Amino acid sequence: MGTQLNDRISVGAVFTGGAPAPAWFVWNGRRYTVTAVTMRWRTAEGSATVLHLGVTDGTNLFELTLNQQTLVWQLRSVDGGGGNG
Repeated sequence: MGTQLNDRISVGAVFTGGAPAPAWFVWNGRRYTVTAVTMRWRTAEGSATVLHLGVTDGTNLFELTLNQQTLVWQLRSVDGGGGNG
């Protein structure tokens, strides 16, 4: 089971057809390069739609979210060998 978080992150994303595809993100001062988006789904948090993205850097699996009302990115979970170190 992965580590559950709610850490605010900075994300560099490319928007293709209106959908964001993260290219990289910074978490705890470290930059992670996204090599693939593995999943996409949406949930509601109050009146906001939240886009969830499963991504990998080739070692770890991350769940990133984008609150489409506030435009805040968060790292929700990480699972894998590299962690934050």
